[in-house]
Order: sequence, then C-alpha cells, then structure tokens
Amino acid sequence: MSHALDNTSRFAELFARIKAKAASSDRHRELPHEEVRELAELGFGALRVPSALGGGGLTVAELSEHLLALAAADSNYPQILRAHFIFVESLLFAKPSPTRDLWLKRIVNGAIVGGAHTERNSTNSEHFATKVQRDDEGLWLTGEKYYSTGSLYADWVATLAEGENDQLVLLAVAKATPGLITEDDWSGFGQRLTASGTTRFEKVAINEADSVPSFEGLAPYGTSLAQHFHLIGLAGIAHSAHEAAVAYVRERKRYFSQGSRALPKDDAIIQSVIGELSSAAYTSAVIVRDIAWRLDTLLGLIAQPEPDIPRIDDLEQDVFRAQHTVVSTVLEAATRLFDIGGASALDAERNWDRFWRNARTLSSHNPIGFRLKAIGDYELNGQVAFRQWFSGVDLSLRAAK
Repeated sequence: MSHALDNTSRFAELFARIKAKAASSDRHRELPHEEVRELAELGFGALRVPSALGGGGLTVAELSEHLLALAAADSNYPQILRAHFIFVESLLFAKPSPTRDLWLKRIVNGAIVGGAHTERNSTNSEHFATKVQRDDEGLWLTGEKYYSTGSLYADWVATLAEGENDQLVLLAVAKATPGLITEDDWSGFGQRLTASGTTRFEKVAINEADSVPSFEGLAPYGTSLAQHFHLIGLAGIAHSAHEAAVAYVRERKRYFSQGSRALPKDDAIIQSVIGELSSAAYTSAVIVRDIAWRLDTLLGLIAQPEPDIPRIDDLEQDVFRAQHTVVSTVLEAATRLFDIGGASALDAERNWDRFWRNARTLSSHNPIGFRLKAIGDYELNGQVAFRQWFSGVDLSLRAAK
C-alpha cells in the first residue's frame, strides 16, 4: 500500500495528523468532529462526483487509494464516511433530475451524509417501525434507528421508513431539523470513533428538501460496494499493525531469554513474525485493490441497458471470497503482532489492542459463515444470495410484492 501512502494529494497532511493521534483518540475516545469537517472542506466527500459538476471525478479504484491511505491512518474514518459514499453512488445511478442535481451540488459544497437505517427490534424483519405519516399539518417522520454510522458527524441523515401503503420511503433529513436527535451511545469495543449510536426522529417535519432520488438502480448491487468499505478498513489495520511492529522492533534492545541473544531485529523468530505481518498487509491491500477494480467493472455493467447478469453474479461472489480471506488474514495478523515484544507490547500507551478490536468489529458486520455458505450454494447450485437486504428485508422481493 506504499504508493497510496506516498501520494502528494491535498489530503496527505491531514492524514498524517489523523495517524499521529490515532492511538490516543481511540484510547480516550476523542471523536474527530474537526477532522471529518476538514475532510469535507477539502472535497474528500465529493471525490466520486463527476468533475464536470465540480467533484473529483474519480473511479472507485482511485477513490479506494485515498481510502486505503486514510484507513492506514485510522480505520474509523472510512467507516464514518461509508454511508456518505454509498449515498453518493446512489445519486450517480439515479436518473437525471433537479433533485439529483441539488444533492450533487450539496455534496460538492461539502455536505456529509450519514446513515440511520437499522432498527433494534424484531418488527423490521417485515416492517419498519419508523413511519412517515400525514396529518392536517403535513408529513411527519417518527421512529428510532440504531447503528447510525457517520450520522453524529453529518450534515444530513439518510433513513428508510414506511410511508403510505407500506411503501418504503428514502429520505435525507437536515441534521438541524427540530426533532432529529443523534445520540452518542455506541458501546462497541471497536471502531469506537464511528459513534454508531441511536438516531431518533421525534415527529420530524418532512418537506421537499428532504426528498432523495430513487436508489433502485444501485440497490440490488449496493451491498458489494458497502462491503468494500469494510475491506478497506481491514487492509488499513493490517498496514498500521505492520508499520507499528517494524518501528518497535528496530528500536528495541531487550531480547527474549529463549532468543538468540542478539538484538531483537536480528532474531530469526522476530523476523518471521514481521514477515507474517508484512505479508498480511500486502495480501489485504492487493485484494482490496482488485475488488475496487472489479467494482468499477460491476458498476459499468449495471449501467448498461441490458446488464450481463451472469457476469455480475460472478463479480459479486468475488466480494464474498475477498471478505473471507481479508478477515482471516487481518485478524491473525492483529493477534501475531503481540509476539514481537512480550509484556512491553501490551503497553496501554501504544494501544495495539485497537488493531484487533477494530478488525474484529469490522469483521462482525457480516459473519463469514454466511459468506462461505453463499459461495458454496452458488458454485454447487447456481443459487445467488439475495443482493440487497435490510435488517432481514430483501428489498428486491419487498418491491415486487
């Protein structure tokens, strides 16, 4: 991942500052409001918007290079911005309209969009408890969401609710709207700076400014893109763990009593651990780059008047395969890291345990067993896993009802 980190882009200095405080920010849970805002002001959130509209005009592969560098600085950041970039992608697939143009302009002007979709109750296996309802005074949004990643830092909060006739309604509500409350109650042991807590809509007034273009073009395939951001975070963790280990061993003087009695950097056992960490960083980055290139191909196929569905199915299986390999590789590396320094590697100031905690958290979003089952079912029976789900709801099936 070195060429991503060696870039001379306008983000490099900010990435360096994020990296320098990553261990401390995690340990003390210092939420990076200022850094996220600075990223937005530098145009990071608009990197996928076409250059003709004022954005960066990057491909997914090109965006991924910036995200890999950001993840190597601190894996929380790509996760914070994940909902934002998925929202932008949905705009790129929407039909041209004044509403679409308005949203793209907002993104170019620095707006960040968070996501608040998942509910913590059983009802959303078939229905959402969050509702859009009408009365004599207008339209109102009421309900509660959890795992609202990015929303605490966002200018707008995108959400799904049920409207009239049980139809799904996609909205993005301005953060300052009365009744919209984002709570910092995320209690996970990893990715602690994503602040992925509760969003409450207490009779929030809905107006035309909150409308969002249809996401039907991207929705059946959006999960592949969504998982890519998790893979980027994991690859960044592998890079950071390897970099931390090399810096530590190079300066270390004490050796293990069972060792070669040489400096630790000359000990063959320590060298082999560094080799493992280096291989994990390389492997995960290579896979992420390959998936990024394949996503560009996938999105190009989806945009065709007559998409090549069998090829799309094959490409999406690669994302599942990548998840298994990257997750197992990075989790193992985050554990092996501690074999280079004995008790001193456990120093709380170094906060190396954040690498495993963050990797484990990212890996838990989509349990690997389900991915492996999906791959096997596809290869043995030609069965394609449903492409878009939401808290148990297959939106493609829901829309067909």
